[in-house]
Amino acid sequence: MRPFRTPYVLGLYAAMGCLGYLLAGLGAILPELRAERGLPRGEAALYPSAFALGLITVGLLGHRLAARLGRYALPASLAALVGGAAVLALGDGRAGTGIGALILGLGGAGLVQLVPAALRASADGRGAAGTVALGEANAVSSAASVLAPLMVGAALAHDLGWRAAFAGVPLAAAAIPVVLLLRRSTVAATASTATARAAPAAGRAPRAFWSRWTDLVLAVAVEFCVLFWAADLLHTVKGMAAGTATTASAAFVLGMALGRAAAGRAVRLGRDRLLAGAPAVAAAGFAVFWTVPAPAAALAGLLVTGLGVALLYPLILAQALEAWPGQPVRAAARCALASGVAIGTGPPLLGALADLAGLRAAALLAPALLLVLLLRRVLPTTRSRR
Repeated sequence: MRPFRTPYVLGLYAAMGCLGYLLAGLGAILPELRAERGLPRGEAALYPSAFALGLITVGLLGHRLAARLGRYALPASLAALVGGAAVLALGDGRAGTGIGALILGLGGAGLVQLVPAALRASADGRGAAGTVALGEANAVSSAASVLAPLMVGAALAHDLGWRAAFAGVPLAAAAIPVVLLLRRSTVAATASTATARAAPAAGRAPRAFWSRWTDLVLAVAVEFCVLFWAADLLHTVKGMAAGTATTASAAFVLGMALGRAAAGRAVRLGRDRLLAGAPAVAAAGFAVFWTVPAPAAALAGLLVTGLGVALLYPLILAQALEAWPGQPVRAAARCALASGVAIGTGPPLLGALADLAGLRAAALLAPALLLVLLLRRVLPTTRSRR
């Protein structure tokens, strides 16, 4: 049996690593962008909103664009991802930076849409191999997301500036996977064409799907509120130096990486239990992070927050797709739309609240969203038992 970890599959892994790196890196550089350009937090948060706009656009129209690009869809998405990072880093003024974030979002959303289908196709119908490949791709992405704030923090500590660490590293790393993705044209073309042709006839989503869709918005909003504002909180509230705060913010993505690495074993406990317990764990970790002034304890709380948040997105996404089994392509597109809505509203709302009431008070938006999510998961179960 032919091994599935071919150079093409390794190229897909590397592409997901670039995506994880840049998502975490965008949060790590946000305080630097704000200080460099004298922006209020509400305006600085518009950069994540530009990324979210790219995600929403691809969620609505990406399958058609992928069908037209064919074999070039995957390398074009990766090129847009790292090219957007370069434009964001080198862009002159607010407009250039915003355009870079938008291009970055378009490329990242393209990878989210195409890589899973390409991995399944590359496994030649072997379900176990496809599942392993998807897990390994997410593991690479999570590991790279831990690396990003460490690299940005190290660059700041050595007076190198954030640009080389944010844009230079993924630009250099993306050269080889772009070549690998171009060389293997059959799988990419097959996956993107299948995605386009699989669009089913119109039909209304069931009510259960929209309930899970709402949960997905809440979960993704919490994740990105903490991801984009953790470094600023550590610097502004906990009194850490800017470079140290950026490096220390890796505690959150480290917790997420550890949580997702243990997802296979954790699921044995039952998804309903996990989805009731995970928000509680995340809220408890955030309480420690928010209340304890000691930096070491705050970082421990941030790590626990990441552990609690880690499983929310994959578990709720799976439930959402199961709730609309007859139309998987449309369900996946609507879930991408949920992520875009969450990223485009959660972090900017927190930034706007921070300008009005201070960052420490505004940060309570994250546990408030966790509480709403927890109630949405627990109350229906309690009523059904009664």
